[in-house]
Amino acid sequence: MEPHHETSFPTTLCRWVGEIVQSSPEAGRLTLLELIVGALLASGGHVTQAILALTPRLGWQAYHWMLEHGRFRLLGLISALCRIVRREIGARRCFAIIDDTLAPRSSAQAPGVAVRFDHAAKTNRPTFLLCQCFVTLSAVVPCRDRPRSVPLVTGLCRSSGNAGKIALAKGLLRAVGALGPVCLLLDAWYMRGSLIRTALRLGHEVIGQVRRDTALFALPPPRQPGRRGRSRLYGARLDADAVAALPASVHAIAGYAGRSARLRHAVCRPRFLKGVIVRAVWCELQKGSGGWAKARLLLSTDSTLSALAIVEAYSGRWTIEPLFRDLKTVDGLGAMWQRGRIALLRWLHLVQIARTLLVLLTARAEPQTLALIRLGGWRPAATLTPGLVKEALAARFRNFEAFRLLPETYRKSGPVRSTGPPAIAVAA
Repeated sequence: MEPHHETSFPTTLCRWVGEIVQSSPEAGRLTLLELIVGALLASGGHVTQAILALTPRLGWQAYHWMLEHGRFRLLGLISALCRIVRREIGARRCFAIIDDTLAPRSSAQAPGVAVRFDHAAKTNRPTFLLCQCFVTLSAVVPCRDRPRSVPLVTGLCRSSGNAGKIALAKGLLRAVGALGPVCLLLDAWYMRGSLIRTALRLGHEVIGQVRRDTALFALPPPRQPGRRGRSRLYGARLDADAVAALPASVHAIAGYAGRSARLRHAVCRPRFLKGVIVRAVWCELQKGSGGWAKARLLLSTDSTLSALAIVEAYSGRWTIEPLFRDLKTVDGLGAMWQRGRIALLRWLHLVQIARTLLVLLTARAEPQTLALIRLGGWRPAATLTPGLVKEALAARFRNFEAFRLLPETYRKSGPVRSTGPPAIAVAA
């Protein structure tokens, strides 16, 4: 959908938002549109802040009712978002990441709250937190300065145990079918046989880090003609001496700021994958003192990739960490206080859709977007970040009548009713 001629809202952004809301029932499209645009312009994570960032057409309670009782399916919105991301990535290999993060809570009444161990605990922070655990699947989008992660779908863990994170991860993979085949980047915790086999059945490849003592076996020699019995599945085990005997090569890794890495690799079968052939890469990064760090063991289910390509691809997994930081500090993941699981996940996904569209708009760097940015004298002329684009959109389109982006649907929806607290936004 093209924007109304009276606005100067970015055309590309308008088209994306229109494509997403069209996947929902017609009766609630305008409300969803306003919530997404409000989340794009506002910060902090509260629905109220998103409403105040616009000139709304409905009363205050209508937007909260939409999140709690609206008849739309998140899967439709996620599928539309995945198609947009897939188009923007183009013919390049699409990398996806699955990881989890904790959102501290002060109340046990919030959905999914439990006392959990914080794997990233610092010395000045508690080891165990009363928190919610969110498992997110994101895609890596190339930008001019560096690759960035965009959130596609997120699940909320139940209150009991960590076993639910693997089940959630499998569900997230099934939810992004519209993204097409991807190369999944996993850390050591998510490199579980059941998750990897699920990804392979869905047509995806996996690259991830495992423990250095993972049982790996070389491929067996070819079977001799006429020999009875089943063919051997495993050859000799790749122990420390066998790995040390492998030829080593040194490369500069662009994903690790050009640091040198000593690589050894072999095609083998891990015991925990029950016969799946992988390429194993032992990666030793060079220290600042000139020595080599302890080897990290990476596995790729695509054995045709080179060792260097596997390490470069895995370096993109760290892009999800700045994404979690932005979701918490800018988009207000820790301030989402919805008491119902459905309302919380709906609002979180609308905020994530806004975050994804913001990053995609930054990656495009179109003249219409650049015209909104006013760079300080100390910034390079090529500087363009999602934060700058968000600030420019918020300054230009504060109190924007977002419902006019879909004029044909607006004509069917009746007149604007500006009642209740949203009037504060008009007067602001």
